[in-house]
Amino acid sequence: MTIAADVADLHFAHAGPRRISRVLIVAGFAAYAGLLAAAWWTVAALLPDHLTLHLAGHAFVLRNIHDKLLGNAALILLILPSVLWLECVLVGWEKSSFRALLAPTASMKTDMAFFLLDQAHVMGLAGRVMMLGLSIISGAALREVLAAKTGVRLDPSAWPLPFQVAVYFTLYSFFDYWAHRLGHTRWFWPLHRYHHAAEDFCVVNAARIHPAGFAGIFFINIPMPLLGATPEAMIWVNVATIALGFVIHSRIESAFGWVGRYVIQSPLHHRLHHKLDMSQPTGFFGMMPIWDHLFGGWSERRDRNIAIGVDAPYAQGFWLLPDLLRDYCDFWKGLIGRRALSPSEIR
Repeated sequence: MTIAADVADLHFAHAGPRRISRVLIVAGFAAYAGLLAAAWWTVAALLPDHLTLHLAGHAFVLRNIHDKLLGNAALILLILPSVLWLECVLVGWEKSSFRALLAPTASMKTDMAFFLLDQAHVMGLAGRVMMLGLSIISGAALREVLAAKTGVRLDPSAWPLPFQVAVYFTLYSFFDYWAHRLGHTRWFWPLHRYHHAAEDFCVVNAARIHPAGFAGIFFINIPMPLLGATPEAMIWVNVATIALGFVIHSRIESAFGWVGRYVIQSPLHHRLHHKLDMSQPTGFFGMMPIWDHLFGGWSERRDRNIAIGVDAPYAQGFWLLPDLLRDYCDFWKGLIGRRALSPSEIR
């Protein structure tokens, strides 16, 4: 009885601080969320949703200001902090991305550089140049052309917004599945390879995306407006997609049970997608696993401690340009047939 009591006391001594730590993390996030909600309410109350500016004798109307502010601010002020806090609660401070990013590895420095450059719109500008202007193709403009030619126009604006978001997130995930599969072909793998070059998972690894993302333009950016997605619905689909991207690149090891099997991809399954070992085929492509079940890519693997990365050499760190340009050149070489990738080079 004495030994059992000593063991119980020892367990409580270790578990107690963890419980206190998690309580403090939750309390801190609740306070932060409360302050953020109060700030948003203040901005929404003081700033009109439509604003007319008169410049040089011309009137410029800014519409849906609240939605645009929400879309731009949500990433930094709400989504990223929320996922970091959630991860801390589930895995503890010692294993969290938040703690790791305070003393980042070289791979994490690359992730941070991508994230910061993307927020500064540098990656967007580079993408316009690398994609030869294709990124400015407007799905909404094409929709108007098709409507004028055929008289067919899908208008979901009368649907409840939550229903729109659910429908268009499902459609988005379908197109994203095929864009992702295309990224793993020999033609587009050089542009997707930088994302898989990460050697450590952390939340901001989701931002490690080569700016010359040709596949996403034709498989995602154009189809959604063509199918009538309203700006409000697309904002919330974008918020959900970004949040899920952060979650699946986190250090949470859960498979999410039946939810991770059929509804949304789990961090464990996405880690398996990033595996370095190519003795088995790559799988788990879809944000919604139902597409992997239907079109291939699903397996029952559950390995938790696997190495991630690629065989190609990458100079991990804040200096991105040489590897970005090399991958871009490899893409064009493969496309014009000067150097096709071998099967062993494709994940």
